[in-house]
Amino acid sequence: MAELIESYFDSHTVDSGEIADTEGLAEHLGITRDELLNFKGNKKSVYAVKRALNRIAMIKKQLAFRGKIPATVFTFDLKNNHGYLDKPEPSDSEQGVGVVFRGKAGDWAK
Repeated sequence: MAELIESYFDSHTVDSGEIADTEGLAEHLGITRDELLNFKGNKKSVYAVKRALNRIAMIKKQLAFRGKIPATVFTFDLKNNHGYLDKPEPSDSEQGVGVVFRGKAGDWAK
């Protein structure tokens, strides 16, 4: 698996001019994107696959930094192919801010 992955980066993308991506790697390996992502749980290939996905994310990040791909496309790709999540904003309760309502709830409904 590691040799096939390396051939994708070292030969295939160079010869074809393709920008490395998850689907391209999966196609090169003769599997689907879902099968590739499932290999992250396989003890024999977990390191090679995780490293390849990290390398793809790095390449796309550099493209985004250089304005070659829109930030929204880059963000979408990281979430869908690399497991990234948005960092949620802390809620008021997490910041220790409380809200106190005074009066009768029935009065508010009017």
